[in-house]
Amino acid sequence: MSPAALHTRLGGYYFFYYATVGAFMPYWSPYLTARGFSATELGVAYALAGVERALMPFVWGWLADHSGKHIQLVRLSSLASLALFLLIPFAEGVWMITAAMLSYNLFWQALLPQFEAVSLVHLQSTRGDYSRVRLWGSVGFVVAVLGLGPLLDHWGILPLPWLVGVLFAGMAVASFLVPETRVAAQASESAPMGLAAAVRRPEVIALLVACLCSQMSFAPYYHFFTLFLERHGQGRGVAGLLWAVAVVAEIVLFIYMSRIMASIGARRLLLLALATTALRWVLTVLLADHIAALVLVQLSHAVTFGAYHACAMHYIFRLFPARLQGRGQAIYNAAAYGVGGSIGALGAGWIWDHVQPEAPFWIAAAIAAVGTWVVWRYVPDSR
Repeated sequence: MSPAALHTRLGGYYFFYYATVGAFMPYWSPYLTARGFSATELGVAYALAGVERALMPFVWGWLADHSGKHIQLVRLSSLASLALFLLIPFAEGVWMITAAMLSYNLFWQALLPQFEAVSLVHLQSTRGDYSRVRLWGSVGFVVAVLGLGPLLDHWGILPLPWLVGVLFAGMAVASFLVPETRVAAQASESAPMGLAAAVRRPEVIALLVACLCSQMSFAPYYHFFTLFLERHGQGRGVAGLLWAVAVVAEIVLFIYMSRIMASIGARRLLLLALATTALRWVLTVLLADHIAALVLVQLSHAVTFGAYHACAMHYIFRLFPARLQGRGQAIYNAAAYGVGGSIGALGAGWIWDHVQPEAPFWIAAAIAAVGTWVVWRYVPDSR
């Protein structure tokens, strides 16, 4: 298979995976509310899913690294998560729906860490540009966010699982088009470093702490940004536009990411990403009543997430040996998105209710500032 064809297939999987994320993020809470969930029940369901996100990636990573069959695991998990997800429309009652969500989520958590490992190994062998392949995920996110809105306005929110199921099916098909990697051949090789030794290194601990701070600080944005805008008199249409502006900026940055990272260096770029994140949440509070200014703030998503994610992938790929790539990706996802995201979501929700809606963003800025200090003090350069 030619490198161009391989990169297209990798990009296709990213497109459908992040299209499902784009279908969930703005619309899943309204769907669950229509199915009878209270705000408290929503919080419990998301918290339980967060626990799975903290634990399951490592379980799947261990299985993938020991079998050497990363893409086969992605294929199986794609099909299983699709089948279990489509039980949700038939589930009756809050707790049955929650059980169906947690069931599909067990397999969903296998997908991204293992596919990232597959993608990075393929791109290393073909000298491909990760950012230019990954940008198709951002395209999928924007297409889903903007495309599903009119359909749901026309049909109502209840058909959402079936529409998401179409994206799930596209993701499953795309996984069968991607070949297995050489990680399978390397899995049995002896390595001078085991997983425990790799994780105990100061640079790895520092990177994971910085990533945890980054994604903990993003929790108010992910879960409350639309509500925050509504509190300041902005409609959902404006909120949707601001979400789209952020991801389009991310896409543009991904196009040039390899040149930027080669010029600046991963450490400086990660430092810039965390520092800009802290500034972003401060400006979000201060400029909440000024839409034109918020558009400019949203453009910073290119740095605060796009540059951050590219640097995180750069470091994880280099800090973990080939035979540990699956578990390295899993540990990163569990620390940043599982632990960091879950603590951030629970904390932001409590602070929103018991202090004031602006407070979670102020605290998020402080957490991102701590992450900036960790990168500056402990994360080494890596070109």
